[in-house]
Amino acid sequence: MRASPIDPRDQTSEIDDPEYRVYFWTSSAGSLWSCSEWELAEADIDEVLDWVKAHANGRLHSLWVVLRRPDGVQLVRLRGIDPTAEPSTWPRWAREAKG
Repeated sequence: MRASPIDPRDQTSEIDDPEYRVYFWTSSAGSLWSCSEWELAEADIDEVLDWVKAHANGRLHSLWVVLRRPDGVQLVRLRGIDPTAEPSTWPRWAREAKG
């Protein structure tokens, strides 16, 4: 982790009511994955994390913030990984955990 002080005057906008996407991952036959996708709105992060915990049922998950832009939807990862993605694209902590 890297932490550094910032100047909050560089901010140009904010989103007060973000939307989230949650992907629940289930593995079958070792390397075959299926995914259940959900979009959550009108909730703060604590409510979202509680919802994820209540619905994970032991499955891996990834949690993202949704940014709707004129050219499409952009996701910002908050936690978890996409196990179907190339491991070189995973965050460093996930690559290290995989071994």
